[in-house]
Amino acid sequence: MEEERRRADARRRGAHIWGHHVKIVDEHGLSVALIETADLTAEPWLSSDRHIDVVRMLKPPVGLRDDLAARGFICKPEMLTWLARLESDESTFLARLGNKSRQDIRRAQRQAAGSLREVVQDESVDAETLDRFLALYEERVSGMQFGVPYARRHREAVLHGPQKYFAHFAFEHDELVGGCLVLECPEEDAIRIRFSAVTESWRRSSLARTLYFSALQTARSKGYTWATLGDEPNLYGHLTQAGLFSFKVNMGFTAVPSQDFSDPTGCDEADLVLNLATLKDPCLILGYANPSDVTERALYGNLITESEIDARKFSAHFLTEMKTRPPRNLRGARD
Repeated sequence: MEEERRRADARRRGAHIWGHHVKIVDEHGLSVALIETADLTAEPWLSSDRHIDVVRMLKPPVGLRDDLAARGFICKPEMLTWLARLESDESTFLARLGNKSRQDIRRAQRQAAGSLREVVQDESVDAETLDRFLALYEERVSGMQFGVPYARRHREAVLHGPQKYFAHFAFEHDELVGGCLVLECPEEDAIRIRFSAVTESWRRSSLARTLYFSALQTARSKGYTWATLGDEPNLYGHLTQAGLFSFKVNMGFTAVPSQDFSDPTGCDEADLVLNLATLKDPCLILGYANPSDVTERALYGNLITESEIDARKFSAHFLTEMKTRPPRNLRGARD
């Protein structure tokens, strides 16, 4: 429910009415024009005197999706869930990955084992260590252009429930240099790695990989079948960057529409990226390969870029293809 309220709040902020059906909202620095079916033919975003980054239709009707695609819109799930079967042990899990991914993970684990002390709090998380982690998390988020420190809102839930969390922390001598908070979801037979952070120096050593794989092992020991890396907006280049997509693919996870895995608020939307004035280049969106068939859940990739880019860097086994396209380069006026 908190996620649903967050989405609704974002859409209400900074609304500017064109008519009865269309408004512009500020979603963490991104200017999004929300349109309805009646607005599509007139394309009112072309004549707006407001700056617009993305034009979006929420819950696009199936019968309109081919028309939307012809106009450059990408029909897509609003949120993605990154999902993986835990398998019986780590070796079996790693066997699914490519050689380089396995080597990167093993190298990160060796480096951490030689320098760090890992603390696992698998029954309860203590307040002092949690607060040290939250300070590190907020420090890291503050360095992001559109970072939002969501973890602080969950402090009481982590400590006192009713949901059950466990945590993995890494220390270099007495300094906490990384950690992750993991939510147990027995009704889904899954764990969710909700929040993680590592120092800049240990980010370069891929400590996050080590912490994640340690958390997956704890999940196996608790008898879970699935793990997720949480839900995130299907618009890389804004709150998250395209590099995070590749990181999660190389960790052995698959992106699926969030509504296909226990997200009751998950829905579809159609986005038209007008420009990259606010979004990072490249911007990456996963769209439905066959948007007019709601029973077809396969996804394909859209890299939106103004640069020459090797799309193979963002390949993933679960995508039907990866397309590259420029933005529409319609900037509008800055407020």
